[in-house]
Amino acid sequence: MHANKKAHTIPIAYYIFSDYLAALLASTVFHFSRRLLLSEPIFVQGRLLLTQRFWLGSITIPIGWLILYALAGSYTSLYKKSRLNELTNTFTYSIVGCTLVFFAIVINDPEKDYHYFYETYFIFLFSHFFLTLTGRMVILKIVRNQVANGRIIFNALLVGCNAVATKIYKDSREGLRSSGYRYAGYVAPFNQHNNGIARYLPQLGPTGDIEQTIDRNNIELVVVALEKSEKEEVEKIIEKLSNKDVEIKVIPSTLDILSGSVRTSNVMGAVLSDIHTGLMSDWQQNIKRVLDVMLSMTGLIFLSPLLLWSAIRVRLSSPGPIIYRQERIGYKGKKFQIYKLRSMVIDAEKNGPALSSLQDQRVTAWGKTMRKWRIDELPQLWNVLKGEMSLVGPRPERQYYINQLYHCTPYFRYLLKVKPGVTSWGMVQFGYAENIDEMIERMKYDLMYIENVSLSLDIKIMLHTLRIIFKGKGK
Repeated sequence: MHANKKAHTIPIAYYIFSDYLAALLASTVFHFSRRLLLSEPIFVQGRLLLTQRFWLGSITIPIGWLILYALAGSYTSLYKKSRLNELTNTFTYSIVGCTLVFFAIVINDPEKDYHYFYETYFIFLFSHFFLTLTGRMVILKIVRNQVANGRIIFNALLVGCNAVATKIYKDSREGLRSSGYRYAGYVAPFNQHNNGIARYLPQLGPTGDIEQTIDRNNIELVVVALEKSEKEEVEKIIEKLSNKDVEIKVIPSTLDILSGSVRTSNVMGAVLSDIHTGLMSDWQQNIKRVLDVMLSMTGLIFLSPLLLWSAIRVRLSSPGPIIYRQERIGYKGKKFQIYKLRSMVIDAEKNGPALSSLQDQRVTAWGKTMRKWRIDELPQLWNVLKGEMSLVGPRPERQYYINQLYHCTPYFRYLLKVKPGVTSWGMVQFGYAENIDEMIERMKYDLMYIENVSLSLDIKIMLHTLRIIFKGKGK
């Protein structure tokens, strides 16, 4: 089965709307229960009294809940969620959110009896938890029915073809099926001979071409079922998979289990360990994304006069488009169009790709000014808003140069583990590269960033970038 059945998947927007509606209803219950306990009038002359405080709470409280859930990582794929986990997470987030609202609003109510505060808090907590959980469980029930009926299918790939692979296939088949996965086929190392797995699955290629196999067959889960003696081969495969947007499961050793490094949520079937290739925790990634959106949106709004003035100057400086688009390679090898204010003459690369230099005659006079102050990079804030880039991350390169870098160093693929950025450690320390050797030199700084990635490091890099811009030392 080489094509995923995903035409009628339920979008995460339904989950968000359900949470918003639950938060709105719970805040309404919260508001009127407080007025009732404070003996404030609810009806005046036979009409429901809706105060300014009610409308303010109805607008701000639900939005606050959505922000909390987004930061906590609640809005991921519905088809990867566990109903039991959602129950515990919803209860935990309800306690956190209700406590914050309670101390922000209720603590200032004109009531001295502590029973009032207990009653108000638990009415709010119960109503919010019950309404939110009800909406989520209804949606997840529909999702589970889609998976159980085979209407939603995600392709899985088995790595290996020996007796171990056959056993893992048999043991994990039903467990994965309950989560919507179906084995599309297997790939095998050249040194392995078929040991029966071909009776159950088609071979989709060798492990050396696993990245292309994943792309061709829309693979979303890879199960690595190789012998313990093939540790080096397993490490090579996982390294390749870390650049693909797939889930990874491997066979854990007894030492892995005893050391506590095995993480799995599958109770039934084969013992498989989940491999997480993310470099930051979920909450840090979510906060990083929120900062990206807020700062890039703020930048586009407040710097719009500068962008407009620069666009006019680009138009007057030389013939050609104002915005320059170019295909770059981003997170996990995904292609995207990067946007820049054009700083070179039109057809600057008519003889093929060529990196720019300080004395490059192709750069216009206004282009040199823009580059000095990094103004030409401002349209990339739109790439950040679209989620293709981040404010901080390794600079994205073209496939043409990536192919050359792969021949010179095997470490460039590590840079694809994070989203590319408008600025980076390499840009702060080194700046623009004029040739492959300089690109490799700048890469060392970006590798250091990946090994030490954190929100605090991002903030430091952004501050150093601003210092360079204000001093006009961009190059």
